[in-house]
Amino acid sequence: MMLKLALRGLAAHRARLLMSLVAVVAGVAFVAGTLIFSATLDRSFDRAFADLGRGTDVIVRSQRAFEPGLGEQAGERPVPASVLTAVRGVDGVAKAHGEVSGFAAVVDRHGTIVGAEPQTGVAWDGDPDLSLPRLTSGRPPSAPDEIAIDAATARDAGHRIGDRVTVALLSGTRTFRLTGLFEVGDSALSGQLSMTAFAPSAAQRLLSDRPGTYARIVVHADEGVSQQRLRDAVATALPPGLEAITGRQAIDERAAPVKSALKLIRRFLLVFAVIAVFVGSFIIFNTFAMLVSGRVRELALLRSVGASRGQVTRSVLGEAAGVGLTGSAIGLAVGAGVAFGLDRLLTVVTDGEVLPFGTPVVSPQAVIASFGVGTLVTLAAAFIPARRASRVPPVAALREDAASRRPLRRRIVGAGIAFAAGGGLVTTGLVSDELAATGTGALTLFVGVVVVSPVLSGPAIRLLAWPFARFGGSAGRMGGRNALRDPRRTAATASALVIGLALIATVSVVVQSMAASVDRRFDADLTADYQVTGRSQITPVAPDAVRAMAEVDGVRSAIPIRTARFELDGSVRTAAAGEPGELLNHFRLPLQTGSPSPRGDELLVGRSIARAEGWTVGSTVTGQYQDRAKRTFRVAGIYADRPSLTPSAPGMIINWAGYRRHDPNAPIDRIEINVTTASGNALEAALAPWPNLQLKDRAQIKADAAGDINLFLNLVLGLLVLSVIVAALGIVNTLALAVTERTREIGLLRAVGMQRRQLRRMIRYEAVVVSLFGAVLGVATGILLGIIVQHAMAAGDSGMEVLAIPYGRLAICVAAGALIGVIAAVWPAHRAARMNALQAITSQ
Repeated sequence: MMLKLALRGLAAHRARLLMSLVAVVAGVAFVAGTLIFSATLDRSFDRAFADLGRGTDVIVRSQRAFEPGLGEQAGERPVPASVLTAVRGVDGVAKAHGEVSGFAAVVDRHGTIVGAEPQTGVAWDGDPDLSLPRLTSGRPPSAPDEIAIDAATARDAGHRIGDRVTVALLSGTRTFRLTGLFEVGDSALSGQLSMTAFAPSAAQRLLSDRPGTYARIVVHADEGVSQQRLRDAVATALPPGLEAITGRQAIDERAAPVKSALKLIRRFLLVFAVIAVFVGSFIIFNTFAMLVSGRVRELALLRSVGASRGQVTRSVLGEAAGVGLTGSAIGLAVGAGVAFGLDRLLTVVTDGEVLPFGTPVVSPQAVIASFGVGTLVTLAAAFIPARRASRVPPVAALREDAASRRPLRRRIVGAGIAFAAGGGLVTTGLVSDELAATGTGALTLFVGVVVVSPVLSGPAIRLLAWPFARFGGSAGRMGGRNALRDPRRTAATASALVIGLALIATVSVVVQSMAASVDRRFDADLTADYQVTGRSQITPVAPDAVRAMAEVDGVRSAIPIRTARFELDGSVRTAAAGEPGELLNHFRLPLQTGSPSPRGDELLVGRSIARAEGWTVGSTVTGQYQDRAKRTFRVAGIYADRPSLTPSAPGMIINWAGYRRHDPNAPIDRIEINVTTASGNALEAALAPWPNLQLKDRAQIKADAAGDINLFLNLVLGLLVLSVIVAALGIVNTLALAVTERTREIGLLRAVGMQRRQLRRMIRYEAVVVSLFGAVLGVATGILLGIIVQHAMAAGDSGMEVLAIPYGRLAICVAAGALIGVIAAVWPAHRAARMNALQAITSQ
């Protein structure tokens, strides 16, 4: 019986439950969209990496202690040609060939690098079992001055077969004749790989530092020979320093950093999805609270005819379950569209790099999460109203108005406890430099604000409603009084907006403080007059470019910055590899204790790292280099590092003379240039042979740092907009339900002479007052939380030492809150104005 009652309740109140349904759909769609987006990319990359490894059963390469991360360049020792001969003689080997690869980028007619990153040069090999390129037109390169390129890059550059094509190499630019076009594999990633193929002899000369060697050897097995068996057989023929791995392991290693990045993206997006769901729960709570309040006599009659409290509770929760299940199903369907939107968003964020997003994959995880989140959140939000419904006594059916208002004393006590606990945790965290305590305290303070909001709503709304009462006539006065009728309802409606705008304000304060701190410390942090970098993080910088910069008249120093990677106590660490004294002087890092000239396996360590690890001069740590050479590293000196949000100075330094024995091909990340009289034009001219590199002066470096910060801010604010939209739906919902509740009152107002225009203005004023209350409280709370975060980060080593509050942006947030109220009132006001006065008066 109660199931039928719940279904009838859903049918009878479907219009009133519409906004709750929309809130569930919005939150679930974000959750489902994130999971669908992640699953689709996972599948696309799995297929792409499997395609790239097709036909490769075993790979022979230099030994590695650990794999490079996403966007990091791996310096590999070359494999001697004699090893290829030995591998071909191993039992079970059908084919084997040595791969020659290196940097090669096609240049268009305007001198600009084209093609997706990374841009790779290879030696042409037409064997379909061992080679990725599949020729689609023309012929393979055979002469030293011939190349073939992938069709997508040729299309982007506007090159055709027979054209003379400029190619950027580590040694500079050269011109070749284009003889053929090819595609790389068959996956969704094939059109996003930029590859240039040379004749084998030319590739050895142009791409390899040591002609006659290979980057790796790829092996194809005889029929019936497993990858594991072939790997073990090949390993017995290898000299020390080389290793054999299966093709499957190679695919997993290439996919691992990509999957780790996708996992981080998924977690990042799910945070905002949870925020949207949480904001939506306020709408659901408000809807059922108002429905229960308006159905007191109906619920009392149920109790009078024998329904128990549990049955009444279950009937209300049944309606909530219906809303949750329906919203979850719709949200799951809408999630596919959200996934496409996230794909476009990340394409913009990555500066146009297109992700291999294919047909959406609706994984079981997405289905379970969608229905689980939508249904459980709806039931949780409706539980308190359902419990209140069960407490309606049967005698209430005889009363005209059985609703009673509960005092707010518990709210005051609860908020006081939250403020005291939160303030204590924040103070303890700031004093002891404990971010966990500070963060917990800030969250507790935020909870206190939400708890006390019904208490604050009375005086705050009287203040905010004064201009409307003063200048809006009777409609303004009545709009303000309507907002004061039920402080709990007003606070619950505004709380959704409070959460969204509080997060926006917090992020705005933190990011503005970050930008101001970077701006203040920029001159001290940046010690170079110019920097030479690749056009992306994975574009290599040629050693010849360092020499070219150093030879320009008026250049005082051109310092190559290499990143050394090694393990210490099982954790991969990075350090700047170079001449230690030169690096200390260049980055203005005063040595506090120890020697400025570490040798071999000795390190110079920044003070913050030394303090965190408990290291002093003479401390030893066991570890290993990339080539698996195990060593005991020693701290030779400790220098005073500088906290910074843009880490330009290294946290550790190692002598390049000792490190290069273990990683001789460690790439150069950038060149730091100090000048006396040299101009930017002179440096640009010297850099002309390397169009893949770019010269930046101090202003450009500063602008890039500011651009990265603004990009992050805009991304976060864009994702938070969904929660604000959901909050706006909550205001529409509350006003629409309030209009339904006040049907008789509205009829009486119309009967005594209130015009339709005045009625619309009254509802509009009420909406604006509620919205302004939420906006002001949210922005004020966000400023407080932003200040706490800034102080917590300033107390550590992050370098966020400047507090900057973006008053203009926050004022826009408050104004946007008022605008939300105006927009939210359109439909409820129109609905109220269209009511028939006589019918409204006679309604119950």
